[in-house]
Amino acid sequence: MRKRMESKDLIALAGISVTLVVSSANLIYSLWSNKRSFFVNTVTTSRLKWIDSLRDKVSEFIAVTARLSDPESQSDKKSVGTLLLQRDTLLHQIVLHLNPHDPKDQRIRTLVDHVRELTDNWLRWANASRVADSGFPPRELTDGLTELRDATGEYLKKEWNRVKTESTGTQS
Repeated sequence: MRKRMESKDLIALAGISVTLVVSSANLIYSLWSNKRSFFVNTVTTSRLKWIDSLRDKVSEFIAVTARLSDPESQSDKKSVGTLLLQRDTLLHQIVLHLNPHDPKDQRIRTLVDHVRELTDNWLRWANASRVADSGFPPRELTDGLTELRDATGEYLKKEWNRVKTESTGTQS
């Protein structure tokens, strides 16, 4: 004895089927959206850490270089050696933070290398003069440090704007 489905049963079955399809579509969309959001959040967090790290490295590089160029620091050779090691370590860390194929990144690298070269020249001159007070570092060195600071600030601002744009999903 087979019972034929009544129309109310067919409507209920259709309603259940539509609910199942809509729920499945919602689940798939939610999973996709959450995965995308997780990816964006991960990239944003990583970029923010990278920006902070580069800012810290460059500011420390500038501070150590300024200390090296201070005539009073010349008297303690051990201190100068420690500062040179610290400066060179920071230089390499900065370079490794930068994209080797991006011209704006390479500008920072060029400035860092230029400041290192100016500092080394200043230290050679100060040591060769064997004068405890060799005077202040050349204007070119202080200008190089300022240019490095300003170029890094502009670069970090550009990166910050990029992070904001990517995190909101808008295009400029």
